[in-house]
Amino acid sequence: MSDALNPALSRRVLVAGALGGGAALALASWPEAVAASAPFVHGVASGDPLPDGVVLWTRVTPSEEAAPGSGVGPDVAVTWAVALDAGFSNVVRTGTTLASASSDHTVHVDVTGLAPGTAYWYRFEALGSTSRPGRTRTAPATSSTAAVRLGVVSCANYDWGYFQPYKLLAARTDLDAVLHLGDYVYEYAPGGVIAGYPKNPRNAEPLHECLTLEDYRVRHGCYKLEQNLQDLHAAHPMIAVWDDHEIANDTWQGGAENHDPATEGDWATRATAGRKAFLEWLPIRHTDPDDWLRINRRIAFGQQVDLWMLDERRFRTQPPKSLLLGYGALGTGPSAADASMLGDEQEHWLVSGLAASTARWKVLGNQVPFFPQTLGPQVPGQITDLLGPDLSEKLAEPLLHLYVEDWNGFLAQRQRIIDGFAGIDDVVVLTGDVHQSYACEIPVRQDRYLLDRRSAAVEYVTPGVASPSVQTMVNQVAPGVGNLLDVILNTNAALSNPWIKYAEGFRTGCMIVDFSSTRVQADWYLVDKGTDPSSPIRWVASRQTKAGTARVVAAAQKLT
Repeated sequence: MSDALNPALSRRVLVAGALGGGAALALASWPEAVAASAPFVHGVASGDPLPDGVVLWTRVTPSEEAAPGSGVGPDVAVTWAVALDAGFSNVVRTGTTLASASSDHTVHVDVTGLAPGTAYWYRFEALGSTSRPGRTRTAPATSSTAAVRLGVVSCANYDWGYFQPYKLLAARTDLDAVLHLGDYVYEYAPGGVIAGYPKNPRNAEPLHECLTLEDYRVRHGCYKLEQNLQDLHAAHPMIAVWDDHEIANDTWQGGAENHDPATEGDWATRATAGRKAFLEWLPIRHTDPDDWLRINRRIAFGQQVDLWMLDERRFRTQPPKSLLLGYGALGTGPSAADASMLGDEQEHWLVSGLAASTARWKVLGNQVPFFPQTLGPQVPGQITDLLGPDLSEKLAEPLLHLYVEDWNGFLAQRQRIIDGFAGIDDVVVLTGDVHQSYACEIPVRQDRYLLDRRSAAVEYVTPGVASPSVQTMVNQVAPGVGNLLDVILNTNAALSNPWIKYAEGFRTGCMIVDFSSTRVQADWYLVDKGTDPSSPIRWVASRQTKAGTARVVAAAQKLT
């Protein structure tokens, strides 16, 4: 492969990880990687399970030159098979499709005619070779009341840590699916956000910030060489949405914090490139023939769970002005009536769908924190009511805002959605993005919660797979200061955000969330040290919500 074809992947890249206990990583050149597992260098995956079907994915590498992002290589006929057993003695579906350079030689097969709630194995064949087998599972029958168990992950910055959470989930045999709530890849060049941080344990290709379709394809290809990620995809179907870093930090409809048109070109071109690469490299079903980029979709797991996967980047208006990277804001900007995280159409789709759902649990696959976060105490609305309606309304919104790049910058739309929860039992919000662990209640009105304790829903937040929290990043630059910041944030939460029932501010990890007819329970598994590939990941906490309560309480024990 010549440098002219693909300079990034002519360098040495990570092709294997997690030898034994995960302490060793093997490096090989791109030609060696191709020779070792061609043409299925990037593994296999499945996603978006239905009661009668699932999407299968792989990427074919027909030659050394046909590396991700190269745009070269011949069309390749790919045969696929689905079986009821790992030995493929009972094959139930087969077919042939085409891998071409126009889609970066990625393959998506939407298999139908399968039985509900059933485990299947699948594999691909091309150019005389057979891929590794993958295991997937269809969704339960529409009438099923069986429990549903999901792995939940987000924020996997390759440069900032290792993927032990993926390894943990890949080893489980009890998951119906894995939800990936965004930041599957990161766009940054080595070095990240703060000069000198992180002290990178490894660097993703290409070794510059992603701007073009070729760049994003190379970045996805690099991530897909990571062994723990390959094993996760081969073990469970994934239901994924993008957040911001699939394109650029703090993305909104018309731009991003990490995009400068003067030096980085047209925003729409960059955004389309990042999204196209994401949809090529993830096992996602296209649900709208008139909008190829649509990823908000509903997936049902019998009568137990209705899952709405949201898109909180493509349609959002520009967030309110912050002091630094979405943190800190003064004034009433977050209350702007026309500010929108979802856009009008998606908001209507969500609220009307929730109202029509007959499932026990109505679940939002939500990218950024939904629960209120305020700085400083707030006078309860029941008291300000005594001052008259006009003054009470003005005092209802805090003047100090902790974070405005998430739902706290879109207060009017968030309140409309919370109002839409009225009369709807058992709404659960599952969230990523913030690189910390939380369990929260969602106040019916945050300015009244201190006295009335009325909760409309609950929210469980998974930490980053490999992306560090603000506290951890501050500690890296100024040792000990991040610990002090954590004390300040926890004190503020106790005084001003009593709906926060659990918080852990330092460790990377994942959640396992189990839905039964009587309760939903979230277990957090956290990594002791995310920058050490041999560091253990262990169960740390469990919280649950009993059906009909919209309350977060301690769980008696972790899930078994």
